[in-house]
Amino acid sequence: MTEDNLKVTELEKKLKKRDDELEKLRNENDSLKRSNLDLIEEIFQFKGLVYSSTSLITFLKGPDYIIEFANEPIKEVWGKGYDVEGKPLLEVLPEIREQGIKEYLDQVYYQGEPFHAKSLPIDHDKNGEMVRYYFDFSYMPQYNSENEIIGIGVIAQDITDRVKAELELKESEHRYREMIHSSNSLIAILRGPDMVIEIANDAIKEVWGKGDDVEGKSLFDVLPEIIDQGMPEIFRNVYETGEAFVAQESPIMHLKDGEMNLGYFDFIYQALRDSNGEIEGISIIANEVTNQALLNRQIKKSEREFRELVNFMPHKISLANAEGTPIYTNHSWLDFTGKSFEDFLSDSYLDMVHPDEREAVENEVERCLSTGDNLDIEVRIKDKNDNYIWHLSKATPIRDEEGNITSWISSSTEIQKLKEDEKRQEDFLKLVSHELKTPVTSIKGYVQLLLALLPEDIGDTEKRLPIKPYLNRIETQVERLIRLLSEMLDLSRIEQSELELKIEKFNLNSHVNEILEDLEYSNKDVELELQQDFKTDVYADKDRIGQVIINFVTNALKYSPDSNKVQLRIYEPEKDYVAVSVKDFGIGINEKEQSQIFKRFYRISGNNDDTYEGFGIGLYLSNEIIERHNGKIFVKSEIGKGSDFTFTIPLNHQK
Repeated sequence: MTEDNLKVTELEKKLKKRDDELEKLRNENDSLKRSNLDLIEEIFQFKGLVYSSTSLITFLKGPDYIIEFANEPIKEVWGKGYDVEGKPLLEVLPEIREQGIKEYLDQVYYQGEPFHAKSLPIDHDKNGEMVRYYFDFSYMPQYNSENEIIGIGVIAQDITDRVKAELELKESEHRYREMIHSSNSLIAILRGPDMVIEIANDAIKEVWGKGDDVEGKSLFDVLPEIIDQGMPEIFRNVYETGEAFVAQESPIMHLKDGEMNLGYFDFIYQALRDSNGEIEGISIIANEVTNQALLNRQIKKSEREFRELVNFMPHKISLANAEGTPIYTNHSWLDFTGKSFEDFLSDSYLDMVHPDEREAVENEVERCLSTGDNLDIEVRIKDKNDNYIWHLSKATPIRDEEGNITSWISSSTEIQKLKEDEKRQEDFLKLVSHELKTPVTSIKGYVQLLLALLPEDIGDTEKRLPIKPYLNRIETQVERLIRLLSEMLDLSRIEQSELELKIEKFNLNSHVNEILEDLEYSNKDVELELQQDFKTDVYADKDRIGQVIINFVTNALKYSPDSNKVQLRIYEPEKDYVAVSVKDFGIGINEKEQSQIFKRFYRISGNNDDTYEGFGIGLYLSNEIIERHNGKIFVKSEIGKGSDFTFTIPLNHQK
């Protein structure tokens, strides 16, 4: 082989070797291209994952912790805008420097130790306002191909809402427990079918008397004495059915300090449910009401005794509310009316009243209900046999501590026999009055005749035998007897509605003067003063008005044993009315008697019943006369200082 051929062959070998090397380089280049493409794809996917993640992710490069990239969630939390890449973290968030974050970062960067934190609070200056956030996060060291730390990867979760909710829940639970433990009510929480005590406040522990370390124990281990009192069955029923158990003033025995103590409690046992509605325990809320219960039992006992006493009484007793509606009556009413308890309360009381008295009774009841005055009235009430029986009916209000009327208690007592006796008495008095009036009138006539026959001066005979003074005294006593007989006849006329008025026009002032002259003539030692502030004519019954004035004056003299002075006054109390008052300076009338003096046969006793004569019908007749004139009588009096009686009448009775 020639030298040239050898050179060609050698060149061909070298060329082939170069082609093989070139092919290898091409293959390696293709492999690198493919690896680069894969790496680019991987980086793209990584960035897509990072930027689309809801987690807070950033990469901090170098010892200055330059933000190489940060996803939107973490930028949103930082609140410093979206152009933070390329800036140092502590420049973007200077407020975190004093919160220990740099120390955590340095630990990771310089020592290669990852840092993890749970619920870490960090304050961020967001839009000029410091806002506290809570984070779960990890700081992870990032390495290059030579295994050198080149930065830190941060992955965090914003758990602010969850932490705040947990804090609120803890605070709510704290308040809940504080409320339970500070409450005066007896409160306990039991868990599970064994009724394990989870919470028991101081109040219920004090009542139980078993110490402070009861939590974690079964209720029935702590209070074995309640087992035989039916408590396990009650708790079991609440736990199994979810139906609350409520009791008031329930008696429960507790073993406390070695002694069984009876207490009374208002309580509720209520099922506790979890978030799924499943029963997991029972709550106890109770109040000890032992004193109240004992008082209520005493009240009930007293009420039973009161009812027994009221039912035992022969008087007819009833109780009404503040508006006058009956709410209770005793057996005497039911026996008298023949009604059931329910019918008596539901029927109108006016149905039992005699028709002639219904309007007057209704008016008086309404007046007492509106004013709060006591009721005191005589009325005929129908019995079960449809007979009307006279009763004295009284009612008085019951008031609370503030003086408000809460109810009315009333009693009705049969006075039929008294009425019948009174009728017989009136008939007798009428008969006697008629029978006596003629002879008494004759006596007065003979006395006046004798006085007229006696000369003015009979000399020594008058000195030896004072005939004329004795005849004057006889005349005075006869006039008193005639007046008494007239009053008795008037009383009879009133009872039979036969008292008629003879209306005429007369001058009231002149009439009063004439009456006083007559009274002064027959009562030489008295001092009668008249003050005339108003002069007028009136249309009225002259004799009856005079009868009232005479009664007022004679009463004033009778009840003034230590005074002979009486003051009268005529004045105008209001337009178209005239008033006459008679004032004395005698014994006076107490307040209780002032409401009684205008009743028939009522007499003021003073200190000695025998001191003041009379039958007690003068003021009764006076009141009837003034009422028939459409007027009114008033009395003002004070014990030991005298009395002032006043009547008012219209100027014209025919109006």
